[in-house]
Amino acid sequence: MKKKLFFPLLLSLGVSAYAQEGPTPPQGMRGTPANLPDISLVGVIDGHTSSGKSDETRNTLEFREVETAFQGYIYPEMKADVFLALHKHGGEYASEICEAKVSFLRLAEGLSAEVGKVNTEFGKLNKAHSHTRAMADQPAALTNFLGDHALNPQGGVLKYLLPLPFYAQAQVGAWQGSPHEHHVEADNMADVLDIDQSTVTVVLAPEETEDFSPAGKIYTGRLNMSFPLSAGAELELGTSFLKGKGSHWEHHQDNIKLSGADFTLKFWPTAYKRLTLQGEYLRLVREVPAGKLKRDGLYLFANYRAGKYWDFGARFDYAENAFPGLTRERDYSLIATRRLTETTTLRAQYKHINLDGEKTDEGWFQLSFGLGPHSHELE
Repeated sequence: MKKKLFFPLLLSLGVSAYAQEGPTPPQGMRGTPANLPDISLVGVIDGHTSSGKSDETRNTLEFREVETAFQGYIYPEMKADVFLALHKHGGEYASEICEAKVSFLRLAEGLSAEVGKVNTEFGKLNKAHSHTRAMADQPAALTNFLGDHALNPQGGVLKYLLPLPFYAQAQVGAWQGSPHEHHVEADNMADVLDIDQSTVTVVLAPEETEDFSPAGKIYTGRLNMSFPLSAGAELELGTSFLKGKGSHWEHHQDNIKLSGADFTLKFWPTAYKRLTLQGEYLRLVREVPAGKLKRDGLYLFANYRAGKYWDFGARFDYAENAFPGLTRERDYSLIATRRLTETTTLRAQYKHINLDGEKTDEGWFQLSFGLGPHSHELE
């Protein structure tokens, strides 16, 4: 009886040892038999205050965002990334797909691609998830021209690493974005007689919502380059272009062109200190029934990492809106960040807003943390 138990046990130990001594699976895959993805979680807790009495989020402390990531290799040099999230919008939580994409890391020498629902690489900040940025909020120019959240359509992009002595990458993308809908009040509608004398209900003067973002068929292009200036300095330059429809193209004429230029200059005086200067300029041309609108926006951001644990930053925003009634916004922000670990930060931010002479002060206290093998470095 003991011999009958001994040989199966010896065989199972041998199979287990063989499996453990086999080749190491690629990063993002825990082993061939199970084929499980790496699972991570990021959370953001926000405390927000504002002098604007119409701000629904003023004087609140709430869990603003929970993001889960499922990532892994699905084939050699093919990687899947799915980011699902719960975001606080007003008084309710809304679930959404932040990104869901497959990356082809090497289609040919220097050529790669992404397909799915992707944060497009327009400028420096749109690609990054909000909790990875070195600020609690989004610059006003990005909000006014790309949307309240990142520009995140469905489609695909081809990227080519140019064979130059310095880093340079060109990319082109084709996308489909969701339109916005008009919110029409009952007192903005009327019953009129059609040509056959029947009664129909029409909108007297449809007004746009305050939201704007590219929609419909969207085409993007970007060229970005990086140059080492010295052993402790680097310069990044980029230019971006977008052509498509505005967010209300299903209701009326709404054609847009958006162009942008950006720079990032980094200095490393020591191993734990870093100075970053970053800026973006955006130019929107929008054709609507009221005529052709030309709008500008920019931000300038400076961040100094004083050591392992502390970052101090300042940002200036200038943004015109995307609608016929022109508004101009100028914002000034001060930011302090305490890095508890590589994936956990405490942040305080003060912001002074001047919107056509109407002034508002806002403040944030934010805790961001990451759990799991692919939790982001929050910078």
